[in-house]
Amino acid sequence: MLETFYVHLEFQVKAGVWSVNLPFLCDRCGVCCTLEDFLMAGELLGSSVVDCEVYAKFDVLKEQLGVMFERDEAEYERYVAHNRCLFQRGSLCSIYAVRPMGCRQFPNTPFGMLSEDCRALDRFKKQCLALKRGRAFKETGHFTVDPLVPVVFSEKQYALCLDKLCKVGITAQELALFNALNKPNNAADDSGVGGV
Repeated sequence: MLETFYVHLEFQVKAGVWSVNLPFLCDRCGVCCTLEDFLMAGELLGSSVVDCEVYAKFDVLKEQLGVMFERDEAEYERYVAHNRCLFQRGSLCSIYAVRPMGCRQFPNTPFGMLSEDCRALDRFKKQCLALKRGRAFKETGHFTVDPLVPVVFSEKQYALCLDKLCKVGITAQELALFNALNKPNNAADDSGVGGV
């Protein structure tokens, strides 16, 4: 399963609760890969012995930024806010396997939902709003590396979700991941949950 963030949405209806999992699927645009975001993302997750080149490069960066901060805090703030992550290659992460937890959890981070110009995040926000609009709901965030939160829905409810997602925009890859996170064998049949 793809490692990504998703929201589990539970909806209250007269006959009980039904739910779906809505995944965020990164377009790999690199918009979120700023130096400031990387520095806020936490520690690298690899081993300093195994990933010694990455750690060495990061140590040099921390030293240089420390000197810059001591010399001129305003210059430091401008630099980290307007420069790309040093591990970004094109629009991809060159240290994907050992990237910090904050990078792994995007967009569910302090900087994630504030990112601008990210088409995938814009679609995800529109998809969430479309599914939640006009309903009593509970929303929780999760990651696909953990056991998936079970879903409960009828065929009619699932079809309604798909219709709403198609109306606001969903890519073929997002739709495939949505279907994978909401496998019909994990859901109730039409008689199990009432109301839409």
